[in-house]
Amino acid sequence: MNKKIALILHSNFEEGEAVITIDVLRRANIGVDIFTLNDKLLTTGSHNIEINANFLFKDLKIADYDGLVLPGGPGCDDLLDHNDLHEVIRAFNNQNKLVAAVCGAPQILGAAGVLEKVKLVKHPLSNKFIDLKNVQPNNVYVDNNILTGVSIGTSVVFALKIVEYLLGKDESKKIKQQLVIF
Repeated sequence: MNKKIALILHSNFEEGEAVITIDVLRRANIGVDIFTLNDKLLTTGSHNIEINANFLFKDLKIADYDGLVLPGGPGCDDLLDHNDLHEVIRAFNNQNKLVAAVCGAPQILGAAGVLEKVKLVKHPLSNKFIDLKNVQPNNVYVDNNILTGVSIGTSVVFALKIVEYLLGKDESKKIKQQLVIF
């Protein structure tokens, strides 16, 4: 059975983190449905690039997905008190499904209460709801079902780690070779 991810966009998301992750996952034949937290499908990122989501957040059915991905960007701060999103994050986590966040988005995981004793990485300036003693000196880090990445600069590595998590090292290595990464 093919794996499937729900990627959630928000206003002022980091476009590169979203698009690179979508691209790499789809190269690995992982289904990616794009959801928006807005009330319309068109969502504008932090560099005024608009992306048309597939679905509204309210239509997300957790049972249909193997994991959840949250790109970062300056809009993450607006989601630190988004209770509906926090409930979805907790539901994915409680079912031991992948919960992946990059850049500023790990703060949202912290606000949702799923980072207690979890080792992680995050953008250096994104410290809200993060226990700094758990931050690791890596580009990407996996602790059980929580996968985190540092920034747009590590987006390919972040996406490849998702591929590895869902499909194994061989598939991740195959996609890495396709991307011509040395």
